Amino acid sequence: MRRELLYLRKGAGYADKRLSGCVALVGVLGGETEPTEVLRERLESAIDSLHDADGELLRIVFGLDDDVRGVATLSARRDHAGARLGLGREAVADRDARAVERLLHQLVTGWYPKSPVAIRIPESHNGIVNHVVHIGTVVDNMRHELTHHQYRFMVTFDGAEFVAVAATHGGAVAVTRGEWALRTLTTPGGVVHQFWHVSPLRRGVTYELGFIVRNPDMASDPYWLSEESLAFHEPTRHVVFEVQFKGTVPEQIWTFSGLTAAERPGRPSQGVPLTPESGTVRAQFRDLYGGLYAGVAWDGQLRASPATMPTYEAGLCGITPVGRA
Repeated sequence: MRRELLYLRKGAGYADKRLSGCVALVGVLGGETEPTEVLRERLESAIDSLHDADGELLRIVFGLDDDVRGVATLSARRDHAGARLGLGREAVADRDARAVERLLHQLVTGWYPKSPVAIRIPESHNGIVNHVVHIGTVVDNMRHELTHHQYRFMVTFDGAEFVAVAATHGGAVAVTRGEWALRTLTTPGGVVHQFWHVSPLRRGVTYELGFIVRNPDMASDPYWLSEESLAFHEPTRHVVFEVQFKGTVPEQIWTFSGLTAAERPGRPSQGVPLTPESGTVRAQFRDLYGGLYAGVAWDGQLRASPATMPTYEAGLCGITPVGRA
């Protein structure tokens, strides 16, 4: 979305046709089903919600101000902004880059008057907003082989030192993306993985965290996997679950969302059925929040299986607010 905002500044500036090609930005403004006029109005609302002169500056830079409509170059609009605000060209360029970062924060948190987001994230929230969450799981003959977690998120306050992910089960965990050090704490109900960043996290900055959880001993694992899910305690804009089945493929696979821990994973008839392609299923969700679960589940008790075989839910985990030591 940052790249798309910077793209909209270039050349002749904002145009409805150019916005339509900005998939991430359109998504956070309400989606492609919204009229173009509504998307433009929400973008302008977010710009106008900025403090000081940032809103006025970005209206000029994006070409939304009446005085610069039709001005063909970004440099010419920056000159106009400099003359109005009493700034040199270099000062304008530096300031509008920082203003775009503030605009990005407003758009992701939804904290502006005409935001489409049902739940806005106030400045005092002291948490994170997930841009994208991707959970990829490999199941080998109904047993958990590995799950790869990937998060891209923005922090809404300064000074956090780690991100915590809780789980009711263990496993061999390794960081695969980002500058994080792992500390795992054992609790009566499972484990808590703390991912400590190399430096304190900064408000408005986007970070990436990736880690993989492997089954340490598949050969002697007595449990079958029957679901992969996540409790979304923090606002999350886009979520993808992928499950690859090796060997046995379940007869029924479905998606679910908005369920408590006691309700999940629901029944196949209550969810959306999934049909594997080459043994893999994929499910997508948008705008999840409130600590409720979403994910993919399948029939772990196949007719050819021992009736006494227990099932194992690998997804009893959730990304929690970032914390301080």
